[in-house]
Amino acid sequence: MHYYKSKKVLITGASSGIGVSFARLLASYGAEIILTARRKDRLDQLAGKLADEFNVAVEVIPCDLSDPSGPRQLFDELVRQNLEVDILINNAGFGYNGKFEKADTETYEQMIPVNVTAPVILTRLLLPGMIARNRGGVLNVASMAGFLPIPYFSVYSATKQFVINFSWSLWHELKQTGIHVTVLCPGPVDTAFIDVAEVDRNRAAFRGLQKPGIVAEKGLRGLSRNRPMSLSRASLWVPYLLARWLPVKIGLLGGEAAMKK
Repeated sequence: MHYYKSKKVLITGASSGIGVSFARLLASYGAEIILTARRKDRLDQLAGKLADEFNVAVEVIPCDLSDPSGPRQLFDELVRQNLEVDILINNAGFGYNGKFEKADTETYEQMIPVNVTAPVILTRLLLPGMIARNRGGVLNVASMAGFLPIPYFSVYSATKQFVINFSWSLWHELKQTGIHVTVLCPGPVDTAFIDVAEVDRNRAAFRGLQKPGIVAEKGLRGLSRNRPMSLSRASLWVPYLLARWLPVKIGLLGGEAAMKK
C-alpha cells in the first residue's frame, strides 16, 4: 500500500504472531520499520530476514512494556537515535483464560501495563510529533473480546474494551488533523496468544482460526483509509452489533459458554 511507503513504523510486540505479519507486510510496502519486544534474539533474526528479503531499513529496540517505565524508556531511545515515528502500531498484548482468582497477581500486574498503559503512554509521547509534521497514524490492536464483558476472560476483555473506546475517542479528536487512528478487532487468530492465554483450541469458539497475515493486512488497510474500526472478518459485525443491542446479561451467558473451561 502506497500509504506506508518510506514511512517509519514502530511495531510493539513485533517478535511473534500478528506483529511479525505487520512487519513483513510493511516491509513489502516499502516502509522503514522499528521493531520492539522483549526478546532481542527474535527481533534481530526478524530484522535480518526483512532487510535481506525486502531491502528496507529495520531498527531493533528491545523493551519490556510490562515495566511501567518501559514506554518512556522506549521513547527516550527513539529520541536518542533520532528516529521520528510516522506510524505507531500498538500490537503487544496477552490474556488469561480461567477463573479470575486462579491467576497469579503478577499476571494482571503485567497484563494491564502491556494491554492498556503502554498504548496510551506511547501514543501520548509520539502523537505531538505526528501533529507537528501534519502526518501520522496510530493502529491499536484490540479484540472482539472487547465488545462485551466476558466471564473467565474478565481482565483481558476489559483491557480490550478500554482500547476500543480509547481509539474511537482519539479518532474523533484527530479527524481534522490528518492523523489516522484505527482500532483492529480480530476474532481468534492462529498465534501463540491462544496458548499463552491457556485457551482450549478445540472449543467451538476457537475453530476456524484466522491466519495472522490476513488479520494484519485488514488492520493496515483500515488505517490507510482512516477507518475508526477494522474487523478482521466481515462476520464479526454480527457479534459487534449484537453487543450494542443485546442486554449485557445475555451477552455474559454467551461469553461464559465460549470461555468457561
